[in-house]
Amino acid sequence: MKQTVCVLFGGKSSEHEISRLSANNVLSYIDRDLFDVITVGIDKSGNWFLTEATQAEIKSGAWEACNNKACVLSPSPKHHGLLVFNKNGDVSVTRVDVVYPVLHGKNGEDGTVQGLLSLAGIPFVGPGVLASSLCMDKVLTKEVLKQAGIPVTDGFFVWNDRYDAEAVHTEITESFGYPVVVKPSRAGSSVGVVSVAGREALEEALKIAGAEDEKILIERCVDGREVECAVLGTTQAPEASCVGEIVKEGMYDYATKYENDTARIEIPAKLTEEEQATIREFACRAFTAADCSGLSRVDFFIDRKDGSIILNEINTLPGFTDISMYPMLWRESGICGKELVTRLIRLAR
Repeated sequence: MKQTVCVLFGGKSSEHEISRLSANNVLSYIDRDLFDVITVGIDKSGNWFLTEATQAEIKSGAWEACNNKACVLSPSPKHHGLLVFNKNGDVSVTRVDVVYPVLHGKNGEDGTVQGLLSLAGIPFVGPGVLASSLCMDKVLTKEVLKQAGIPVTDGFFVWNDRYDAEAVHTEITESFGYPVVVKPSRAGSSVGVVSVAGREALEEALKIAGAEDEKILIERCVDGREVECAVLGTTQAPEASCVGEIVKEGMYDYATKYENDTARIEIPAKLTEEEQATIREFACRAFTAADCSGLSRVDFFIDRKDGSIILNEINTLPGFTDISMYPMLWRESGICGKELVTRLIRLAR
């Protein structure tokens, strides 16, 4: 008997549009000989809808104008799925075997949805509550990785409602100096991330990052190559893909990722065997240290000055868009999109 997989997309997040692009590809990769599929969209206000929209409508955002049915995920294990509010006023139950949360950022990747699914007793793709909430917070992730002996970017954080810009400037100059990168601690897709060359641009950067999250991270700007490694498997037995590199001028921000064509991806990256081995080892160690499972993409810098390898961040629900590294890295490593998604569903917690 086929399992019913619920693909959950959209979300009340600044990465709502990216989620729709990812969902389009995940839906293309799901093996319909093995799984039945239903789709649930979450609009930007946080409302849930069971939808029969096409992939094209999901990708474009037109799904919201379709003939959808309002629904909620029941936290009760006895329902094991959705409560659907029908047009005649009746409420019906749609049973779900596995949920694939194709969600990015807050209210989807940060442990909130994972907690709801855990209460409901429904297996889901990706890391659980602890890993999801931990890795969403870049400040806390750094502390865990440092305890695991994995090198991370130098930095410190302030709260957006109680910092003093002059004191921040002083700590920067005493710690590592300019340039720095100012970013929200809990956001993704480089939303709210600003490169700061000196004191004059600091306050505006703090405001931009603070608009995305109450915790603002200030990091030493690493002049480095940006490389990424995909991880698949269980906490105890992770597998690492080959390593890819993002070749670009300047910072790899939201516009560079999704709005223009100024970055180039090299898979596999032009690295020595030793560098590749170190990155893959660090990626698996980080995956285990953060209690991840299912999938994650681990991002690194290779410092151009001394060749040191520094872990930047862990993404627990990496993108599946046309330009996303996670599926491309596994494709180069011998696992096609359909096989990859099948394995992820099989690994659901």
